[in-house]
Amino acid sequence: MRITLVYPNFGIGRRSLYFPLGLAYVAAALRNAGHDITVVDMEGDDLTIGRAFRLIEESDPRMVGFGGMITRYGIVRELARTIRSEMPEAFLMAGNSGATTVPGLYLESAGMDAVILGEGETTSVELAAALASGSDWRGVPGLAFLDERGETAFSPPRALLGDLDSLPWPARDLFPLEKYMSSTDHRGRYSRHLEIVASRGCPYGCVYCYHIYGRTIRRRSPESIVAEAESLVSAYGMSYTGFPDDLFTSDRTFVIETCRLLRERLPGIRWSCLGRASSVDREMLRAMRAAGCNWISYGIETGSRAMLDRMGRTVTPEQCLAAIEMTREAGIHPEGSFMIGMFGETRETVEETVEFCRRADITAPMLFVTPYPGTELFDEAVGKGLIPDLEAYVLTLDAADRLLVNLTDMDDRDLISLRRWAVGRIGRNYLLRKPLTRLPAILYRHVSARGFSGLRRTLMELITGLGRRT
Repeated sequence: MRITLVYPNFGIGRRSLYFPLGLAYVAAALRNAGHDITVVDMEGDDLTIGRAFRLIEESDPRMVGFGGMITRYGIVRELARTIRSEMPEAFLMAGNSGATTVPGLYLESAGMDAVILGEGETTSVELAAALASGSDWRGVPGLAFLDERGETAFSPPRALLGDLDSLPWPARDLFPLEKYMSSTDHRGRYSRHLEIVASRGCPYGCVYCYHIYGRTIRRRSPESIVAEAESLVSAYGMSYTGFPDDLFTSDRTFVIETCRLLRERLPGIRWSCLGRASSVDREMLRAMRAAGCNWISYGIETGSRAMLDRMGRTVTPEQCLAAIEMTREAGIHPEGSFMIGMFGETRETVEETVEFCRRADITAPMLFVTPYPGTELFDEAVGKGLIPDLEAYVLTLDAADRLLVNLTDMDDRDLISLRRWAVGRIGRNYLLRKPLTRLPAILYRHVSARGFSGLRRTLMELITGLGRRT
């Protein structure tokens, strides 16, 4: 069966060049099952909706599948409506975090025939097989669809995949891979980079996070991970990789064995990962550095113990400071992610975050706390009447650098002003420690990632940080 998979862009005129690993896994599974797969990558090829539709039409698919996070819903809706109007025989499906968390929206407003819930590889293959044979696809586990009354219905749930090694590696060759490899990586540097998934799942209960991969951590074998890295080096000249998993550092035996294999078989590779402050130690970090790790980002979010508790984080500011110190001592560059605007946030708690960053000697963008569908935070915001219209709200979702829902007792202008001050002060404190080396690096990163207009905004934030908080 001819199947076309679509990776929607972040928005018209906006690009976010992070390779769509989830969709590439689904593409590989479907291709291995014998289907003829075409990928229309709106992000990688910078396609308009009109151009994307023409490519879909030319591929003459029996089924069209959409990937992408919830922030891409508006593009999905517009393109899907066009396909429904011009190609009424095509079967439309969607997956990933957006469709999984608000399936009714994708079914009713975007006109999908089915939504794949959670992990998509097995479900998409079974759905395609049912369509190809003409059997009743509604019995395939792991789907949402509209019943005869037009209401959202669900097939039996699908169990999580137990053996991640059984999955085929992502079908990267179906995408405009060179455009992803040649873009700036998460460090803001140009390198031939691709990411590799090492695990799925997270057992923690942070209120702002959704868990489409479940609460149990499932890891690939170190052998499988390193073999995939070797293949990417051989086939594409990859020199830098990263592990985007939520909890790469959560099991030290797994990390140390992976590092041993990387050190032995790919001694020249450099890589990064996301880390959890409470799960690293000096021995692990030294092993990571010896295997080529040079960058770890910790989900810190705030320097306030009260805000950490309110977010459902089971770490303390002291643990985060210790992790950053150990990481730096190991020769690895530590980064942190931060948010502002949680329920209960005050000027004082924001000042605690600024002070934390000064003590830790780090800087990072501070995003607004944003309730994404499928999270406890979203349910609480809806319960408080802060999100009266689901679709209108979803259409505004972006990278959390704009204030969409104010959860605090401050008015919008005060919260926006406070964030501007905090970002400026954090950046100023960081620059003044080592101005001669850090200023050129930050200027280069911002011009590469955000252009000269973004650089201008950054400079204004730094100037704001020179003043007193008002």
